[in-house]
Amino acid sequence: MTTITLVVGSNQSYSRVQGLVEYCIDQFTMMHMTTHLIMVNELNHEALLTADFSHPDILEANQKIENSQAVLFFTPIYKASYSGILKTYLDLLPQKGLAEKIVYSLALGGSTNHVLALPYALEPVLKELGAEYLLQSTFIHQSMVTQLADSWNVAETARERIDAQLSKINQYEVTQEKEEVV
Repeated sequence: MTTITLVVGSNQSYSRVQGLVEYCIDQFTMMHMTTHLIMVNELNHEALLTADFSHPDILEANQKIENSQAVLFFTPIYKASYSGILKTYLDLLPQKGLAEKIVYSLALGGSTNHVLALPYALEPVLKELGAEYLLQSTFIHQSMVTQLADSWNVAETARERIDAQLSKINQYEVTQEKEEVV
C-alpha cells in the first residue's frame, strides 16, 4: 500500500489551502492509500527558525517523508512565491530527502499572475532535494475553493486538474504492485 505525506506550508490551520488538503486526503482514502499530514505551522517554531535538525518534531516529520512513496506540498502564494514557512521546513529536509519519491506541489493564490511561482520557485528546490518523479504542479485560484458550514468546496475544474495528477500516483502504485508480483 502506498503511503503519502502531505506537507502543508500555510501559516493557518484552517484556510482555503486546507480545503485542497482535505480534498486530496479524501481522494487518497478512496484509493486505499495511507496518508500522513505535516502541518509546518504546528512544528516547533524555534526548531524551524534555528534549523535544529535534531528536534523531535523535525525528526518525526522527516521520518514520515522518508517512509512515504509520494510527498505532496501545499502552499499559499505570497508575494509571487511559495510561503516562507514551507521554505523553513524544506531547509531541514535531508539533502536527497525526496529521492525515489513521487512529488507533487499545489498552490493557492489570488492572482493568475503567480501561476509560475511553483515551476520557477518551488520546483527547483524540490529537485535539489532529490525529486526525480516530479508531477506537474497545480496552481488553483482562491475563488475555486469556497468555505461551507464545516468543510470546503473545491470547484469541479480544480478537482479535475488535481485528479489528473493524483491518478498518476495511483497508476504508479498499481505498476509497482505488478512488478513485485513478477
